[in-house]
Amino acid sequence: MHHKDVKPIQAVLFDLDDTLYDRIPAIRTYATTYFFRDFHALLKPIPQEILSDVIVEADGGPIRSGKEAMHALQRMLPWKATPPDWQQLMKHWFTYFPLCSHWTQEMEDTLRTLKQRGLKLAVVTNGQTAGQNQKIDTLGIRPYLDAISISGEVGVKKPEPEIFHHALSILRVAPQDAVFVGDNPVMDIYGATRTGMQAIWLRRYDRPWYGPLPSPPQKIFALSDVLKILS
Repeated sequence: MHHKDVKPIQAVLFDLDDTLYDRIPAIRTYATTYFFRDFHALLKPIPQEILSDVIVEADGGPIRSGKEAMHALQRMLPWKATPPDWQQLMKHWFTYFPLCSHWTQEMEDTLRTLKQRGLKLAVVTNGQTAGQNQKIDTLGIRPYLDAISISGEVGVKKPEPEIFHHALSILRVAPQDAVFVGDNPVMDIYGATRTGMQAIWLRRYDRPWYGPLPSPPQKIFALSDVLKILS
């Protein structure tokens, strides 16, 4: 990490999923709470821990689409008969997964400290408006945020510059005066960089770098490391 590389800024914008909160604990909660409750009667006996492992694997992290993940669930779980169709599985996911986001002290402390330093804060996220808003409320972070840009509402997805500009315009901050923090090398880092923002890559679970940029401009391994880089 080269702390000197980040110029003084007025705003910090964050991705939501796998950046402000870690999706894997949330997936495990979804698996053992809501998925088990509603689908276990259709499954051959399976320990809840194995069920959650399978759903984490089927999810596939940031590079697999929702439809592909649901098809993986159809293939990978021990259904007694024909599995539910992927649309039914997807509807269940969108209904209950947003309730499973895990609050962490690290997330709370990071946002509070940045706010105390006088920085404007925003979330820029791809997803359905209702689901992403539910995650924000489950996490309890809405009071910290000066802008929220959700692709379902804005009508354009990351990595397109328009969704970043949407948040920046609400904040009244120029791209060069803001930094974006995200886990996805294409959607977050490439998207923010081509918008003219500085970018910090949060690398979770040693996931590989990929995409059009040769290497991450800044790299951190924990959300709270943002405080060191921006100090």
